[in-house]
Amino acid sequence: MAFYYRRTRPAGAGAGAGGAAKPSAALSAALDALRGPFVVADLETTGLSTASCEILEFAAVRVEPGDAARREYTQVVRTRAVVPPFITRLTGITQAEVDRRGVPVAQAFAAFLDFVEDLPVFFHNASFDRRFLGAAALETGMPFANATHCTLALARRAWPELPSHKLDVLARHVGASEPTHRALADVRTTVAVALAAGSRLAPA
Repeated sequence: MAFYYRRTRPAGAGAGAGGAAKPSAALSAALDALRGPFVVADLETTGLSTASCEILEFAAVRVEPGDAARREYTQVVRTRAVVPPFITRLTGITQAEVDRRGVPVAQAFAAFLDFVEDLPVFFHNASFDRRFLGAAALETGMPFANATHCTLALARRAWPELPSHKLDVLARHVGASEPTHRALADVRTTVAVALAAGSRLAPA
């Protein structure tokens, strides 16, 4: 989950002299990863800063080639600090749910790592999630070394004409379920966006 997104570049930004944008190494790697299997993941957090905020929820969906039956992982984290009221309003995750269902971050992170194995992982606005996963890795001593890709970058490349590439806008554009700021619901939406963007960007 990210609370904000950078303004979308104008259509044609990054294009070569002939006006057609050249595939970057990152784009080529992401499109290769979308051939599967791959994982789409999302984190809910208690704020924006890894220095003062914590992971509140993990979620991930494993996607196999041919869109086979998908495995899912989701887990609420028992944060050390009280869940801020504005985060409860945004995500629906209450302190009562954290107290009842939450597990320590090391336990949730270990299960997340077991789930993703060594597969490439897609996030929407991946730099945000990578920062928190990096902080969790430092805290727990369990490295997260998977290749990561950003569906926000894919969407910007696939649909430069859209005024925004927030997940709710993309969901409506591709006909996916609306994100809710719960990690698993947002992952399911992101899977649909990733597959649609990959189909649009795939070489002819």
